[in-house]
Amino acid sequence: MSDTTTEARDIGDGIHLIPVPVGDLPVGPTQVYVLESPRGVILVDGGWNDDTSWEALQNGLTVAGLSMTDVEGVVVTHFHPDHVGLTGRIREASGCWVGMHESDFAHLEVMISDTDRSAEEAELLRRAGAPEADIAAATAADQRPPGRPDSLPDRKLGADEIIPLAGRTLRTVLTPGHTAGHACFLVEDHGVLFSGDHVLATTTPHVGEFDFPVPERDALGEYLESLRAVATLPVRRTLPSHRQPIDDLPVRSRELIAHHDQRLDDLYDAFGDEELTLWQATERMRWYRPWDETPPHGKKMALAEGSAHVRQLIERGRLRRVPGTDPARFAPVRRA
Repeated sequence: MSDTTTEARDIGDGIHLIPVPVGDLPVGPTQVYVLESPRGVILVDGGWNDDTSWEALQNGLTVAGLSMTDVEGVVVTHFHPDHVGLTGRIREASGCWVGMHESDFAHLEVMISDTDRSAEEAELLRRAGAPEADIAAATAADQRPPGRPDSLPDRKLGADEIIPLAGRTLRTVLTPGHTAGHACFLVEDHGVLFSGDHVLATTTPHVGEFDFPVPERDALGEYLESLRAVATLPVRRTLPSHRQPIDDLPVRSRELIAHHDQRLDDLYDAFGDEELTLWQATERMRWYRPWDETPPHGKKMALAEGSAHVRQLIERGRLRRVPGTDPARFAPVRRA
């Protein structure tokens, strides 16, 4: 399947795929999957909340011989706007339920809130060692994510929860990492896994927490464990939320683990014998563009990923937090 195809179509195994545009995000359309259910259809993810995306989703259902009123439920892989954005409109038009793992609810509540969090953001960036000019630029930007939903899901999905389909079932597979409550969904009898953003064929999902300088949650540790877990599932087809299918899930999982292991090694080496703030450590990591050309939101995303790698290096006994430093500094642990 091409990663540039924008046509809704039947992809076999009783599954229709509807590519839903996501503004100018580089990852490409969100692939919404449609599965027959006892009282209509279940959608896997909903897509970005704007009129163009809404029209694409409706047109895709029409191609499948359906309409929005046929939607019985929507299972959401995680709380990001390109996955959960349209769920409020879908529910309003169809009366369906919308389910997401409970660990992502709190994050989504913050996202859809209009509360001004600029002072909190500034303090977090200060703790990370960000320069004042970067703090000012980051907090001056619009804090409201584009494409976000206007309401919360109404059903909390648990790990291993079974969702009835027509003649088969869909099982929730909790895969924390990309978000705390990220879930994949497995059609067990057919060996089909909807992998959301947990495993993508040609890119590595963002893994990080916007909690500086060291997040309480070990996001990268969770992600690596989740990759090992899905690699053991009885899967013959892996259908991600973006771009092409994954040919070999165990192989791709091992590639992603190796990628992060290499980034951890590179970050450890980048410290040399220095004590660095989170900001300084993140500057030394390899990114898609030079650090001084990265926009404020991109730097914040990078900082979240940097914090996840610093936290994992601490977990592995390779970095330590230097006591009494403000902003916090970290130093390598050298083996005798």
